[in-house]
Amino acid sequence: MSEDNNVVDMVEAAQKKGKFSLADAIKNRAYPEKSVDVYVDARSAYELEELNKELQGLTQNSDQDLIAEMEAKAEVLKGNILSSKLTFHMKGVGQSVVEAANKKAEELFPAKESEQNEDWIPYYLCSLVASNIVKVTDSEGNDDLTEYTTDDVLEIRGAIPVDSWAVIVDTMQKLTLASSYFDGAVDAGFLPKS
Repeated sequence: MSEDNNVVDMVEAAQKKGKFSLADAIKNRAYPEKSVDVYVDARSAYELEELNKELQGLTQNSDQDLIAEMEAKAEVLKGNILSSKLTFHMKGVGQSVVEAANKKAEELFPAKESEQNEDWIPYYLCSLVASNIVKVTDSEGNDDLTEYTTDDVLEIRGAIPVDSWAVIVDTMQKLTLASSYFDGAVDAGFLPKS
């Protein structure tokens, strides 16, 4: 019976209001996460678009063998595109990471007179993207768990299609730079009525 009283006492003690540790309360808090797919075979995507335009221009009276050949080529191109898929698994980061990226970019690319150095933005964005990437998964399900550096991401930025880069940057901005996560989550309409 004394064990039962101990458990009850511990539960009651845990439920009492009192002091808390701010450091413990903010440690390891969750940041938003999102995975996005990008495709990096721009050549196949371009060729497929051109092929589709040609196919749309053909009529039922066109050479059926030619149409079948073009459709087969389109399927190969679609397969190439799908096999070039990379899934970027990303997670937001805290304000200290954003400030460090800003400081490093300013050190490397100081403002010219009253204008921001044009190299500052790519460096800053790549630094934030690098800090957001948790892993990258290829189309076959293989994971790359590399801890990406700003230089790695600058190289990625230069190598992948512009549309794919835009998807990655947009995701980083939503996860890290969005300032209104809590606005809608804690307004009067969202909170439970007491």
